[in-house]
Amino acid sequence: MKFPILLIGISIFFLCLFLHISVWRWWYPRRRVVVLFLLFILLPFFFIIGYLGFGWFDFASSIISFTIIEWLAIYLIHFALASAYILSYPAIEAVSPSLAISLMVGDSNLHGVVHEDLMHIFDDEIVLEPRIRDLIEAGLIIESNGYFMVTHRGAKFVRCFMLLRRLLGLPIGKG
Repeated sequence: MKFPILLIGISIFFLCLFLHISVWRWWYPRRRVVVLFLLFILLPFFFIIGYLGFGWFDFASSIISFTIIEWLAIYLIHFALASAYILSYPAIEAVSPSLAISLMVGDSNLHGVVHEDLMHIFDDEIVLEPRIRDLIEAGLIIESNGYFMVTHRGAKFVRCFMLLRRLLGLPIGKG
């Protein structure tokens, strides 16, 4: 593989990451994963199609001249990076109790943290409520008469993860 192909694939990813950060600072979308998909997957795809098929970027053709196969390789590199980022984004966005505990212990210097101090910090407001709100906003669950119920879309989502856990030999319903 040529170095410029790798460099441009990575550059497209970082350009999308810059757009992502800019959009989030300007407007925090409700359906974040959909917007991430548009920014990281569709936008570069349409850029490449526009470059190759429609000559939208003729000014760049003298600088960047790749074959269709090389553009596919560039998009594949970008797609791999973007997919990994999109899949890890919910973990980045969420409050991670493990990370928060590590930060608290690290901030305590050599004194350490007492178990009871941790129990007071991680209540349902911090850990449970944001996850419920995310699931409702994503349309995966609904609340009705004080009960949470999975939506049709949520059931499909759960089945995919159950299948993946079975394929990996992991127990269903456990961490």
